[in-house]
Amino acid sequence: MYSKAYLLTATTFITGVFGASISIPRSTQISAQHGTLVEPTGLTTVLSGVDFSFDYLNSNWCHDGYSPISVWLTDYQPTGTDVNATSGTFDEGKFTYFFGNFLIPNFGIPVLPGSTPPPPTLTMPDLSGQFSAGGTLFLSVIETARDCPPGNVPPQYGLTEAALVMG
Repeated sequence: MYSKAYLLTATTFITGVFGASISIPRSTQISAQHGTLVEPTGLTTVLSGVDFSFDYLNSNWCHDGYSPISVWLTDYQPTGTDVNATSGTFDEGKFTYFFGNFLIPNFGIPVLPGSTPPPPTLTMPDLSGQFSAGGTLFLSVIETARDCPPGNVPPQYGLTEAALVMG
């Protein structure tokens, strides 16, 4: 049919002419991988201004030395489509409260100077007047994976959440 030399020449020509103009879309950066909220468990009752237990077991699916997480409160059950795939955050207006960014050291590595590890408790913001007793809120954790093998992989974001009940 066609010689190997012809196919190689045609492939080289097509790649040379069209290769630079072919756009390969970046895959979504929201990952099905995520850690586990150990505390609070689903449907834990929380009160405005009162501390509640917080414990997140990260997945660390990329085997990073440190796993960045961000902790949020929303008035709806978020899904991966609610997470901004570029920044790994909830956009303004898509969250009720932001608890902060934290860095989890993995493999027994010490806490990175200047970083904040996740605290054992979080303080529920004062939401009086916004939510009535029995209302449901969601504590959400977005875990970021960077530098996944084989390299040059964009950051990936995993989401987990637990329902909280206002007391």
